[in-house]
Amino acid sequence: MTEKDINDAQDYLIVDYGNKRREILDITTLLQNHSLDEVTRFLKGFLRENQKIMRQQLLRDKTNPLLDQAVATSFRISMAITVLERESEVTISDELIKQGAGESSELSGGNGSGYSSTR
Repeated sequence: MTEKDINDAQDYLIVDYGNKRREILDITTLLQNHSLDEVTRFLKGFLRENQKIMRQQLLRDKTNPLLDQAVATSFRISMAITVLERESEVTISDELIKQGAGESSELSGGNGSGYSSTR
């Protein structure tokens, strides 16, 4: 995962009010001490907790501005998760391609045609 990918995910977790910034979570620091998978799982748990707060707010008072903040926070967390998972998938795909480069596939029968020569 590149620094740009991390910054893209982190940007979703920062709310800029013009004169003030609010950081929902600092994933840059988390990624220094934990794996990408651990951080993604943590974000998913954080998202579930935030959604519980949203449901409670909906039951109490649908006009409360805290509900708007909970919705926005949920959206931002899910977007950060999407960025991290997409980059994780790309990394895994790249690793599989590198491992498979030059190797013949068992499924292709070793001749690269996709068909086994025993058919």
